[in-house]
Amino acid sequence: MPEVNLWNKALDILSRREHSISQLKSKIRKFQDNEEQIEELVNKLIENKLLSDKRFAESLIKSKSEVGYGPNYIEQLLQKNSVSKNDYDLYSLNIDWHAICKNVADKKIGNRKLNYEDKQKILRFLSYRGFTYEIIMESTNLGI
Repeated sequence: MPEVNLWNKALDILSRREHSISQLKSKIRKFQDNEEQIEELVNKLIENKLLSDKRFAESLIKSKSEVGYGPNYIEQLLQKNSVSKNDYDLYSLNIDWHAICKNVADKKIGNRKLNYEDKQKILRFLSYRGFTYEIIMESTNLGI
């Protein structure tokens, strides 16, 4: 496949949403198996500021925190997408993890009276959502 088509394909992929470098490489590999050309393309995209792991990380952190996921879950997603820890800081974007955790817990609990088992379920759910035990205890009144 000629480089012009590869460049256009990369721009088409990036025009839809932010991608990590590793995500873009894996998508481009479907069209080109020459690693040298893929690296050259990725370097050109980075030089032109069209591809950035830092921007991808910020976008992912904002979008996932807005729908109720905690820092641990988001960090695992970033690691899964091969984003270096140097490219993001979960606590620098002024995201109130306590408020998010409280909103998620309130939505899950509703107006119910909780017994011990229900509190354990909520704790596990919030933990699955990526909130640390400290954040859960400080932002909810589970008092286990």
